[in-house]
Amino acid sequence: MQIYKIETDESGRELTSHGASDFPCASYDEWFSKFFGGEVPWHWHDEVEIVLVVEGSTKVECIGKSEILTAGEMIFVNAGALHKLTNNGPGDCRILNAVFNPQMIGGQSFSRIYKKHVLPVLNNKQLLSYKFSPELTWHQTVIDELKAAFVVWQNESDDYEFVMTMALMKFWHLFGENKPDILSNAQVPSTNEKRLHALLNYIHDNHGTHISVADISLAANISESECYRLFRNGLKTTPNNYLLNYRLRIAAQMLVESNKAITKVAYDTGFSCPAYFAKKFKLAFEKTPKNFRQESRLETH
Repeated sequence: MQIYKIETDESGRELTSHGASDFPCASYDEWFSKFFGGEVPWHWHDEVEIVLVVEGSTKVECIGKSEILTAGEMIFVNAGALHKLTNNGPGDCRILNAVFNPQMIGGQSFSRIYKKHVLPVLNNKQLLSYKFSPELTWHQTVIDELKAAFVVWQNESDDYEFVMTMALMKFWHLFGENKPDILSNAQVPSTNEKRLHALLNYIHDNHGTHISVADISLAANISESECYRLFRNGLKTTPNNYLLNYRLRIAAQMLVESNKAITKVAYDTGFSCPAYFAKKFKLAFEKTPKNFRQESRLETH
């Protein structure tokens, strides 16, 4: 089993390069069972993302909102939006997604199409995501366009770039035509969003040291109670739980990618007690750190 991981910088920005310089779009066919912990953790990127659920169900979370998507449904995630995807339900979830530079829609940033139809969507900081369901006719049309493009892409046809570009442009046109309120000139992100970015930045940069909620709160110059409120309302978790899960995710990557002793991995990811690390790791991954390392390495060969 291939193990997918979402690598981010200290601010939560995804480091993966999607597509190529001459075609800045990538398409993926993914199962949640192949992600660390069965989820795509909190992250953001400069590209727009479209996710189509093929099998099973996923919960897509953005700051202050969440959507449950089942097979046949699709979601748009705006550029720069902090988001997370989690397997929903007992079965494995399979998704097809396209991650693309929005300039694919309108060409260069100075073009009329880009300034008139693309930039106002990107500037709409209230538009974090939008769900498409087959119940609405125009939603179904949009879903069918992308579904057909995914098929061409997966078949590696010679004209897949052309087909995907046309599908994305048709998607964008129908989206704006049927939801004109997605256009906005407001470019200022919310205060809560900026604070959460600062808090996550601090955690990602300092997870290997002993840090407290008080330390995390200072990163955004807020009180501890406000810090708890932001995590609870924005990310549906607590600062402590987010820190713990982030440490465990980094530890899992270290176990697979390095030959460090398990005790060393525990200390390097901020756990002062190896026994506590082993206990929490088994709860999260249903395997001991040793078994996780052995089985993951077998699956990647």
